[in-house]
Amino acid sequence: MAAHIHPVMEARARLRSASGLALTATLMVAESASAQLRPLDPLDWSTVGVEEKSFVAGGGVFTGQRASLAGTEGRLLELGSFRATWSLGRVALELAGTALRIFDERSVFAEPLVDVLPADGTRRSDVGDYRVSTVVRLVEPSPGQVVALRFGVRLPTTDNLQGLDRDATDFYSLLAGRVAKGAFAVGGELGLGINGTRDPRHEQVDPLLFALSARYDLGRAKAVLELAGQHDTRPSPDRRGTEDLGEARVGLELGRRRWMSIAAVRGWTPSSPDFGVIVKFGTRF
Repeated sequence: MAAHIHPVMEARARLRSASGLALTATLMVAESASAQLRPLDPLDWSTVGVEEKSFVAGGGVFTGQRASLAGTEGRLLELGSFRATWSLGRVALELAGTALRIFDERSVFAEPLVDVLPADGTRRSDVGDYRVSTVVRLVEPSPGQVVALRFGVRLPTTDNLQGLDRDATDFYSLLAGRVAKGAFAVGGELGLGINGTRDPRHEQVDPLLFALSARYDLGRAKAVLELAGQHDTRPSPDRRGTEDLGEARVGLELGRRRWMSIAAVRGWTPSSPDFGVIVKFGTRF
């Protein structure tokens, strides 16, 4: 019996160690100190409660997108968006981001901030935000039901001159739940963000973060509906770079171990895109 118990205890110890290291690393980054053009993506439930690795890469194009720090509106192209996840069963570690953003200015709606280049009708380009996240399954799974906690940070990687993002770190934490029955599954998240601003009089905004996802398995494909956004519950006006965001996405996912997805995007807040298309390719191993 002792020979069988020892590996189990060893595995549990490794899991506790990995969870502790992930939490410590995340909090250390958060203490060190992005404008968010896009809201936080909904949780990928396929990475929760499994023991595998996955990688997703793709990009998107969005029209009617505002770059509020620059005071311009135009077309945003995101290239090299990725998400790498290491799932350990109860805990999943995630690194995600966007390698390049290219913004074609079409119109001006406000003066740029003092250290942002003024609009000249050409292109702005910069790296996107990078995120480090941890997902912890909170309770033992029951058939068709999962509860999890997701927390992490957006890292300061951007150039203030371009005005596509804030050079600051944001922290986020969301409670998530999912219910599946037959071919249909629905998941939701609700939590809080701690975002730094570019306004020295109001250095922090704490928006409510939310996400909703629904999937229907059609056999060879899955129909997907997602809502994601953030909302500052205070009655004061939006701080530039930390505005309310909201996107609806509807699309199809094709494949299982290796898959591709395409989704149409529609924003419902002034700082979110009018329309967009996202294409992703992924694999599990």
